[in-house]
Amino acid sequence: MQNFKFQGKHMQKDIVLKSENLLDYQAFILFFSRQARKQYLLNTFGISGEAMLAGFIVDMLAKTQIFTIVGIVFGLFWLVFYPIFLKNRRKAALKNLSLTHNEKHMKFEVNENFIAFYENEPSENEKFSFASVSEIYELKNIFIIFLYEKIHLIIPKDADSAKMIGLVAKNANKHILRLENFEFKSLK
Repeated sequence: MQNFKFQGKHMQKDIVLKSENLLDYQAFILFFSRQARKQYLLNTFGISGEAMLAGFIVDMLAKTQIFTIVGIVFGLFWLVFYPIFLKNRRKAALKNLSLTHNEKHMKFEVNENFIAFYENEPSENEKFSFASVSEIYELKNIFIIFLYEKIHLIIPKDADSAKMIGLVAKNANKHILRLENFEFKSLK
């Protein structure tokens, strides 16, 4: 049972994190997180460009043209085949994730001063300022709040949590980035 309390600008909700929520989160991290996007761009275009540049430099030193051609061909093949390889590798990683039927009961609290995510009573390291919010994502079944660089809050999606996330976005002055059809099952 989920309990929701609303008093002015203070909202508190009992949430239940299920293994399906964690699978959605892990799939998102593998495919659409900032780090995953950065890795994709760097590995795809960076390595392709480096191969072309290396072929050109070796040709300038050797005073031939074969390495430039080899570098360009390798770079073009890399642009075509590496994204396919990366997608298949990520899907294989998702297949290794197992669905356990564990549940974790947490409390999610939002007020005009902070966000809190805790089990029983919030300690100081479980309270976060709105300035610490870097990104907010809305997926099909969950919301993800990125705090600082390494802390991610996973909130199951329903009408009450949507109101709370809206308040977080407003107080943090962040947009909610929507991937409303994304879930773990959509990647199989």
